[in-house]
Amino acid sequence: MELDGSTERPASDQSQLDTHFDSVVAGFMRGRVTPVLGAGVNVTGAQPRAAEEWLGRYPPSGQELAAYLAAEFKYPLSPSLDLLHVSQYIYAIRGGSGPLYDALHEVFDATFPTTPTHEFLAAAQAALDGLGRKPPLIVTTNYDDLMEAAFRAHGESFDLLVYAAEGPHEGRFCTRAPDGGLQPIADPKTDVELDPDRRPVVLKLHGFVDRDSPNDDSYVITEDHYIEYLARMDLDNLIPVKVLERLRNCHFLFLGYSLTDWNLRAILYKLWSDRRRDRDWWAIQLDPSELERRSWRRRGVDIFDFPLADYLEGLSRRFHESLAGRP
Repeated sequence: MELDGSTERPASDQSQLDTHFDSVVAGFMRGRVTPVLGAGVNVTGAQPRAAEEWLGRYPPSGQELAAYLAAEFKYPLSPSLDLLHVSQYIYAIRGGSGPLYDALHEVFDATFPTTPTHEFLAAAQAALDGLGRKPPLIVTTNYDDLMEAAFRAHGESFDLLVYAAEGPHEGRFCTRAPDGGLQPIADPKTDVELDPDRRPVVLKLHGFVDRDSPNDDSYVITEDHYIEYLARMDLDNLIPVKVLERLRNCHFLFLGYSLTDWNLRAILYKLWSDRRRDRDWWAIQLDPSELERRSWRRRGVDIFDFPLADYLEGLSRRFHESLAGRP
């Protein structure tokens, strides 16, 4: 499917898409678009793959990860596989979070190929850098380090802000230094060192794999983790002030995401209530269910029902056309 008008798309749909692309590109140029990356950015096919097809080669979807963990820990309730339920079973019945974290580290401690989403965002940052424009703030609920890898491949520096679900910094957001050490945010209301106007920030809401120091891994993945996360979710006392200010005054662009995640819905509700300006939010989701359509609509999010790869191709084309037309 092409998104540049070369197919027989209805003129009204194409006009709406063109207007949308113009809005997204203008938002990127002003540092006002915040991409939110879900597991769907890493999935190329609609059908779940067997573990031997993705393990060590590609990051899994939530469904694929649930199936893998269920097999590893002999989860008794298949075929009804839900990642939260499977993870909670391992945590509560099969030895605690330690064995679960060990298994997750084995899955995500791999050099995966970056995707068109990561490549577009890293290349866009390089172009914005050359124009002296504000960098993007990128939010992800994925555990992998693909966004970081894409930035490094393009020679772009960035700040990493991660949530610690367990360990000595439990319940806090931490910065991760280039040497791999975690530093908890001491006072989010006065901490101005993390400034997305100055340098790109990758905000990892659900933790991350630390391939240099497995003991620093963090995964919000069990039911208990989610409940604790929501109970602690006082954004003013968790997220550095300049990062939070960007979150409260931006367009969100949801890529590879659905609204099945409770804590993201809670965060969105809080940000929507505290927003500084009325800015459109967008979700790119192929064949969303009626439940997802209604859920997105209740959060004021416009859905664009397209394959993500086709959408990115069209957005990238419009972005580079805009660059070519600038002095």
